[in-house]
Amino acid sequence: MGRPEAEWSSDLEPGPRGPAAERGEQALQRRWAESRWPTPFLYPDRVRGAAAHGAPVRVIAPGRWNHGPGPDFHGAQILDAGGRARRGDVELHLRPSAWLQHGHAEDAAYADILLHVVEQTGPSRGDEGGDPRVPSAVPLPDLETGSEGEAARRLPCESIVARSGRLAVEARLRRIAARRFQRKRRELGALEPSEGPGEAGDRRAVLATARALGQPHNADRALAAARTALAGRESWAEVHLERLRTAPDGWRRGRGAMGSADGLARALETLIGRWSTGGAAPQASFERLAGLPRAAAVDELRIEGLLGAGRATQLLADAVYPLTGAWERWLELPGVRYRRTDELRERMGGELRWRHPETQALLELEQTRCRQWACAICPIGVLARRRGGGRGP
Repeated sequence: MGRPEAEWSSDLEPGPRGPAAERGEQALQRRWAESRWPTPFLYPDRVRGAAAHGAPVRVIAPGRWNHGPGPDFHGAQILDAGGRARRGDVELHLRPSAWLQHGHAEDAAYADILLHVVEQTGPSRGDEGGDPRVPSAVPLPDLETGSEGEAARRLPCESIVARSGRLAVEARLRRIAARRFQRKRRELGALEPSEGPGEAGDRRAVLATARALGQPHNADRALAAARTALAGRESWAEVHLERLRTAPDGWRRGRGAMGSADGLARALETLIGRWSTGGAAPQASFERLAGLPRAAAVDELRIEGLLGAGRATQLLADAVYPLTGAWERWLELPGVRYRRTDELRERMGGELRWRHPETQALLELEQTRCRQWACAICPIGVLARRRGGGRGP
């Protein structure tokens, strides 16, 4: 049980090196995830029963890196020696014996492994005796570390500003940010409000506010509490967020008033009161806020002791402007430095104008490309290849 059909060797080259990056299976997984190989082939040197012994197999995609239980990568794609397209899971180990040590032989999650890749072979405890539960293994050899090897290891976004020019990089980041803005707009427009006071657009504005105030960790819980508070109510005065005040399961506390469930509930109820007084409605209030200069809109959203200028600006960025389609206002927002994008920002180098669109583009890249080591399909990497006229740096 849990034996892959074949075990593969490769001329997959290592990624960027560092004191900690070269230790453990995570470094091996990173090498696989980067997918920056001199040739897109694996070599089934020791495939048991293979008809075409030693024939190269083309790697189409390394799969989706799984950071939780189960195989290391899901949905890897290859063309086997017979030219058939194959899709499946990939498991990587430092040594073959880890297959037994990690309990994979008896785990149903590993029953359909497509590829088993290891870094080292040779006798070790658990390898001897030809245990049928332990797949035979072939190492992933390192490339020689000459000047060509160093160039191949360089990430496509490294020093991209110097290589492609500031204007070209900023234009590309603006395009990435525009896609992120449109996705936010679609997501907020697709929120399904429960029956309650006001029109559907009014309730959707309240849900968008709850979601934005709960960012980054409590958005889903705040959204669910707001939806419950709206359900079945006949007027805005009846909307009270009791469920939010009881701190839903999994609530993550943070600094300031917005770091507590009660603080978020009081801020949301205060805003609902403002937006529904004297015949007003939340949706109309959103449209009015989107038409104001940013400083004036921030002042209207601030709540003494609860909602400061920073969180009011975030509310404009994540709820008011996307829901109303105020793209030009969204562009004018100031840039914010996010710690998780610092590495990418430093790697790109050069002097960019770090406004809101650029920082949003960095977040998009970090979430959808860098975190998955999807350099091969990164739009910044494509820009570098086009400017250089070749495959990559």
